[in-house]
Amino acid sequence: MAHIFFWAAAGVCALTVFIHVFLGGAKWVRPFLAVEMEPGLKWLGYLMWHLGTVSTLFLMAGFAAAAMDGSRTDYAMIATAGAASFVAMAVWTAVKSGVPPQRFPVIFMFSIVTALGAAGLVV
Repeated sequence: MAHIFFWAAAGVCALTVFIHVFLGGAKWVRPFLAVEMEPGLKWLGYLMWHLGTVSTLFLMAGFAAAAMDGSRTDYAMIATAGAASFVAMAVWTAVKSGVPPQRFPVIFMFSIVTALGAAGLVV
């Protein structure tokens, strides 16, 4: 039964990557790169964007590996902890910035991933 939750978590990660790359790229990256600012800051932001993509792909791989091999729940534990840490950091950023949490899609998406991963670990 755990494999169903792990596959679902991997699927939400895949959806998150799709939204991040195709919708977020057009809505956030292109305008961000068009802004005049110190090049080091601009390209650091661009790097962070790509690290978010790669990190989510690694979470997806961890959940998929745990779904395919029931003895690899350690991969799901690491992926679940990673997703939970993304939620925690996004909530902290929302509070610190004064921006409403609903403006941070990462909170919603990774809360689902965290819940699915935790459910898979408990069943």
